[in-house]
Amino acid sequence: MLPAHHGLTEPVLAALKSVGWTPGRTWDISAWVEELGSQGYKLSDVAEAALKSYGNLELRPLNTAGPNFHNDDPLSFDPILAGSGHYPLAEELSRELKGSWYPLGEWISNASVFVNESGWVVATGLGWIWELGSSVDDALDFALRAHRPLMCLKVLDPSGKPWPPRPE
Repeated sequence: MLPAHHGLTEPVLAALKSVGWTPGRTWDISAWVEELGSQGYKLSDVAEAALKSYGNLELRPLNTAGPNFHNDDPLSFDPILAGSGHYPLAEELSRELKGSWYPLGEWISNASVFVNESGWVVATGLGWIWELGSSVDDALDFALRAHRPLMCLKVLDPSGKPWPPRPE
């Protein structure tokens, strides 16, 4: 099962192709699955398809000035960076948002990017949970284009405030 890539814009497709991605790409994820499985992660069909298609790619943002945040860091599809030794983050996501979460990689400020079994993608690890997209392709498009506000779903630090701040 490979992602359809129907929701990606031409600039995002061009950025993907510039780093060696092709439609139908199948990256070998077996070492990642083995390592992360030993830590408690359960690979979903959605995570498997995303990692096979985008695994080991690092994508620089096309737009660094989002409406309410700076989009300075690449989106890196490496689930070991996001998840190895960080299983408590997946458990926290399960408690806060429900579902089963699998690491995809890292994004702004090295936040861990996770996807659940329905395809919802979030980033966490800095005291917040941010929504990236309702699907992997939606999240990829957002991480590169920063074309809408970054939404803070949860503040994990009891003394913290949402970042970016919610519009008044």
